[in-house]
Amino acid sequence: MTRVLISRDGAAAEPWADALRARGLDPVLVPLTRIREVEDRTALDAALAGLTAGDYDWLVITSQNTVPAIAGALRSGLPESTRVAAVGEATADALRESGARVDLVPRVQSAAGLLREWPGVEGERALLPSSSRAKPTLVHGLRSAGLTVDQVDVYDSAAEFASRDELAATGFAGADVVVVSSGTVAEQVAALELDDRALVVAIGEQTAADCLELGLRVTSVADEPSADGIATAVIRAIEQTKRPVAVPVDRPRRLRTTEPMRRLVRETRIHASQLVLPMFVAEGISQPHPISAMPGQVQHTLDSLARAVEESIDAGVGGVMLFGVPEHKDAEGTQASDPDGILNRATRFLADRFGDATVVQTDLCLDEFTDHGHCGVLDSRGRVDNDATLRRFNEIALAQAAAGSQLLGMSGMMDGQVASARAALDAAGYFDTAILAYSAKYASALFGPFREAVDSSLKGHRRSYQQDPANRREGLREALLDLAEGADVVMVKPATWYMDVLAEVKQLSRVPVWAYQVSGEYSMIEAAAANGWIERERAIVESVTSIVRAGADTVLTYWATEIARELR
Repeated sequence: MTRVLISRDGAAAEPWADALRARGLDPVLVPLTRIREVEDRTALDAALAGLTAGDYDWLVITSQNTVPAIAGALRSGLPESTRVAAVGEATADALRESGARVDLVPRVQSAAGLLREWPGVEGERALLPSSSRAKPTLVHGLRSAGLTVDQVDVYDSAAEFASRDELAATGFAGADVVVVSSGTVAEQVAALELDDRALVVAIGEQTAADCLELGLRVTSVADEPSADGIATAVIRAIEQTKRPVAVPVDRPRRLRTTEPMRRLVRETRIHASQLVLPMFVAEGISQPHPISAMPGQVQHTLDSLARAVEESIDAGVGGVMLFGVPEHKDAEGTQASDPDGILNRATRFLADRFGDATVVQTDLCLDEFTDHGHCGVLDSRGRVDNDATLRRFNEIALAQAAAGSQLLGMSGMMDGQVASARAALDAAGYFDTAILAYSAKYASALFGPFREAVDSSLKGHRRSYQQDPANRREGLREALLDLAEGADVVMVKPATWYMDVLAEVKQLSRVPVWAYQVSGEYSMIEAAAANGWIERERAIVESVTSIVRAGADTVLTYWATEIARELR
C-alpha cells in the first residue's frame, strides 16, 4: 500500500488522512514542524481588544493555525460592522466553529486570490494576525489598496526533528509520497534529505515555489488546499509514476499543431492600444535628425512629429510620450517650464491638431534641459537637491498641463515627487491631468542610446537617485510610495531585465502598471538583427509579448507603430 507522509500538525491533518484512506492509501501523520503561540501576547491582546471594541473594519485570517489564539475574542462576538475574510475554506470552517461569521473566501485560495477579490475601500482598517514567518504579500497588497493594516504575530513554527535518525524513530520509513503543507515544512523536508524516490505534493502554488527554491522536485500541486484537493493531487502524482514513459498520456503538443490552433489557445495577447510610442522633438532643426545609436529613430521637427503621430493613430497605437531636445540648456533647465520651450510647444501643437484622437504624454524631468545632464537641480556641492527639484517639477507640471499634456511621466526619481506634483496640479485646477510614476527606475546601462537621443551632457552618474539594479524590494517600496502619493499609473524601467520586479508590482498595484522598453533594449535587438544573428520581426514581437506576459498593462516601445501595423 502506498504510504503518504502528511506533514501537517494536529486535528487539521485528520480530514486529509480520511480522504487518503478513502482512496486506498496509507496516510502517516508525522508533523515535521511544531506550531508555537507567541510567548508575549501583549501586542496581540491589545489588537484583539481593539477588534472587539470595533476599531477594525476587517479581520483577515490566512491560516487555521491562527484561530485558537484568537478564539476568545471570536466567541465574545465581533461588532456587526467588522467583516471577516479567510484565505481558504478550511480556515473559514475553523473560524465558524469559533463563532465567527465569514464574509469573504476567495475562489483561488491564496493571498493573491484574496487580493484579486478584495471588496474593501480606501481608508478602512484591517487586523491581520498571522505567523511571524508570513510572507508580506498580503500586507503590501492591502496597504496598496488604501487600507491601514495592523499585522501582529500569533504563532511561529519550528522544526520537530533535528535529524533524519529522529524522524526514523517515529516509525516512518521511506514514504512514497510527502505532502508539503507550507514553506516551513519544505525547509524541513529539504534539510532531512528524504528518499529521492519519494514524490513531493505541494498544497498550493506558493508552497510549490518554496519547494523549488529549496531544490525539491514537485510532482503534483493541489488545485485547492482542501482534503479532496490534496487527495486528488496525491493520486495524480502516483499515476504519473505508473505511466509508461514511452507512451505519453499528457500530450501538450496537441495544442501546438497549427498556427490557428496556437493562436486560439494563446495566453498573452498584445493589442495596439496597449502600446505607447516614445518620440523626440528637437529645437533648431529643419528636418528629422537620425539618432545613430538607435537605428530607425530620429529627433523630429514639429512637422515630422505630427506626421509620425498621425501614423501611430492610424495604426491604433494608444498614445505618444514626448521628450524635448532644446537648443539652449542651463543649470535650472528653464526651458522645461517655459511655455515656448520646445516640449511645451510640441505638446500644444499636437493637442490642438489631434485632440482626443490619441493620449499626448510628456516626460517630466530635467535631464534633457540642464547643462549638467542631471534630473534635478544641483546644490553648491554639485549634489542633486531633492526638495529644490520638487519645486521645479511643480513648475514644469503646470506648464505641461497648460500645454495640453494628458499624462505627465515623472521620471526624475525624486522622493515625494508624485505627491508634490499632484498637489500643485490640483491647486491650479488641473484635476484631470494624470500622473505616470516611474516608480521602479533603475540606474541601468541600457539608457546609453537615449542620452544621444536627447543630446545629454551628463556629468557624473545618477546612482544617488535612480535605483540599484540589485534591489528588488526597493522597487516594490517605491511603487507603494507612489501609489500612496496618488499616482494614476506606475511603471518599471527598463523592462526586460526587471521582469521580476514588474511581476511583483503588478501583484501589489491597484492602478495600471506600465513598462518602458528602453533605448538599450531597442538597440540591442536592432544591432543583432543587422548582423543577421536574430530574426528581427520575431524578436521584436517576442520581446514585447514577454513584457506583457510578466504583467505590463501597457508598454512604451519605439516599435509601437510597427507592431500595431503587424497586429492588424
